[in-house]
Amino acid sequence: MEVDAAPHGPDVSASVVARLTDAARAVLSGRKVILAQMPVAGSGPLVELFRSLGSDRCFVVAPFVGTGEMPDPSTTDWYSLDISAEDTMDVFRRFEQAMLEPPPDLRAALDAFDPDGDALVLVMPFDVSTTVVGRPAFGPRRPEWVALEDKTTNDALFARAGVPCAPAEVVDATDRSGLIAAARRLDRGDGTVWSGDARDGFNGGGTLVRRVTGPDTADEAAALLGRRCDRVRVAPFLDGIPCSIHGIVTTDGIAVFRPMEMVVLRTSDPPGFRYAGVASYWDPPAADRDELRAVARRVGELLREEVGFAGSYGIDGVLTADGFRPTELNPRMGGGLSVVARAVPEIPLFPLHWMAAAGLELPATAAEIEHTLTAAADAQRGGGAWVFVHRTLTETTTYEVVVEDGACRRADGDEVVDVEVTLGPGAEGGFVRCIPEPGRLAIGPSVAPIMARVLAWADAEFDLGLGPLSPAPDLRRRSG
Repeated sequence: MEVDAAPHGPDVSASVVARLTDAARAVLSGRKVILAQMPVAGSGPLVELFRSLGSDRCFVVAPFVGTGEMPDPSTTDWYSLDISAEDTMDVFRRFEQAMLEPPPDLRAALDAFDPDGDALVLVMPFDVSTTVVGRPAFGPRRPEWVALEDKTTNDALFARAGVPCAPAEVVDATDRSGLIAAARRLDRGDGTVWSGDARDGFNGGGTLVRRVTGPDTADEAAALLGRRCDRVRVAPFLDGIPCSIHGIVTTDGIAVFRPMEMVVLRTSDPPGFRYAGVASYWDPPAADRDELRAVARRVGELLREEVGFAGSYGIDGVLTADGFRPTELNPRMGGGLSVVARAVPEIPLFPLHWMAAAGLELPATAAEIEHTLTAAADAQRGGGAWVFVHRTLTETTTYEVVVEDGACRRADGDEVVDVEVTLGPGAEGGFVRCIPEPGRLAIGPSVAPIMARVLAWADAEFDLGLGPLSPAPDLRRRSG
């Protein structure tokens, strides 16, 4: 595998990091923390961050145990709801309901942990819960912010922000003939993409997004979306790199960051999409990077003006041959910023999001945060691929993989490892995570082709039921 031989040097302002860290410490120091909607396995890094900022003991309220290393029981208690679900959004819905109608033993465990009710309650930024077993959350998503996460209304919002969109039509979800007619009008030769509304709550990870290429896929999409939605956005299929751009709205202004590649792989039978993670190795052309950042700034300004938005947000879309075209708004901290948070742990990004969403004034300007975090994220790349699978996996196992001449195999002896593959339990049965080793991927090209090969290896080795997956083409880099 090609190795990046000349990584960029970090440009992190020590003063800005110190001020932000001190502000996060002021919120967390000496307080017990309840962290909700995080799998038990994998919560360790956040708990360790809280502890480094002076927090007392932590209690993780988890949807399921998950895959990976368990937190240190000497600093952390946990309770797993052991949710089994059809898909990721079903997990979210069940968890949210459990926060309103908690099991008696969860209530008892939290009362024992936090008898005075003064713990700092943090819900993961994608969650819509504003309380956890009666305890108010710090910096939660306001209902008017959550309402913006509807793919059938996002085009109008982008238009108000002056952001070009692909043509689209919104059709009654039960009007099959209307959906097909709209698809015929919008099809540019590669089919269309149908996206459901947020009638039953926001949806992500492609749960209610379907690619339609003919009568069979139209029937399947119409049946699914007709059951779960009132309206459907019909748009042409967009070829190119799926990507996102993120920002944070603070009391001082708006900070926008670097583009992130969304690892959205394609299935062939039937034609469709498989959301498989986020990574920051890919670099779009400089002009496209500037345009993506300008889009984030315009949208952030609109969100602040129209609904008083605060905290982090993201815009997903596709970098097509004609430039970036947005497909949805995520008025919350998305997967791209989570990758940055892991890649640059010296910046307490999760606490900063909660503090900004709560309306606290941060001790650094938006411009300082933007410069510092963007430079750090450019210098330290990260992310990879992760997917839920329906095969039941009961134990966590990790494999070291070498990618050589386009093929993958287990590392032998002291070979240099390219990708670490971890398999383990998940709410849908199992979970697979593929994370490149530091310095083993070239910076610039899309990471999706390598991640597709690694997932294909895991599928063949462990019979995961993924089937063939292919990456999207990078049309802008190819054209210069």
